[in-house]
Amino acid sequence: MTTGIHKIGSCVPGLLLRPIVFVLGIVCSCSAVASDLSERVDSILAGKRMTVGVAAEWGGGSFVHNDSLCFPLMSVFKTHVAMAVAARMKTDGFGPDSVVHIAKSRLLPGTYSPLRQKYPDRDVDITISELLRYSVAESDNNACDVLIDIAGGADYVDMYIRSLGITGFSISETEASMHEAPASCRNNWSRPSSMLGVLKKIFEPGDNPFGLLREIMKGTVTGADKIRAGVPGGVPVAHKTGSSGRSDGVKTADNDAGVVFLPQGRCYVVVFIMDSAETDAENAAAIAAITREIVAEASSASR
Repeated sequence: MTTGIHKIGSCVPGLLLRPIVFVLGIVCSCSAVASDLSERVDSILAGKRMTVGVAAEWGGGSFVHNDSLCFPLMSVFKTHVAMAVAARMKTDGFGPDSVVHIAKSRLLPGTYSPLRQKYPDRDVDITISELLRYSVAESDNNACDVLIDIAGGADYVDMYIRSLGITGFSISETEASMHEAPASCRNNWSRPSSMLGVLKKIFEPGDNPFGLLREIMKGTVTGADKIRAGVPGGVPVAHKTGSSGRSDGVKTADNDAGVVFLPQGRCYVVVFIMDSAETDAENAAAIAAITREIVAEASSASR
């Protein structure tokens, strides 16, 4: 596959390097949803120095906000990587208990890696399932890049997700390449509705290879103040977070995407934030507040 496929109907990354502007309601379409949900989301975001995209779906209802924009995925793309690895396991005949040998030179310093912290300055033998858990549940960057190699490269990950009928995204970078050139993180992007489609592929019932990934996402330990904070206590959540550093005080991206397992059924929630001049706590609070409104809407719609 040539890298040219990434730019068909996609964003030109350089166009995202815009001044900080609060984008409110550029694109907002609602289907079978109370008309005031859009107003409630707008109220949450009023005055915030950030650009926010939302996609949500539940039984009989859906909501999108700023879905024409292309948001840097950051570590949310580790979900796509895990899906491609799961597909490889099925087609190539190796399982989650297969052991991978990782040379210590692959466990790069200076990047977020609980795996390297546990095994400093040494080679590691680890199962595929543990690599997936480190990458998805703990957002380990080194584990992610090993999994990208197992999948067949970033281009293969992109191609595999497209083979599932999902568009409106691009994946061409590894964690190492983004660490080397931070601006390249914008090359891994998604529209909110595209990420919602990814979640549905993982969690909708049927014959798919994503059972292990579903369980790992339920055990995600990052982002307790994001989607999870907007969900009533005791309600299960499976999700994947993504977060960038800052340049001149501006955070490139702060994301969460997941599934809330309400008694009424699954509620999918994707909230992407880019170009935020607000604090990390304020970003997380916005994600939690939007989630809270969506969950309330989904709960009331089934009554």
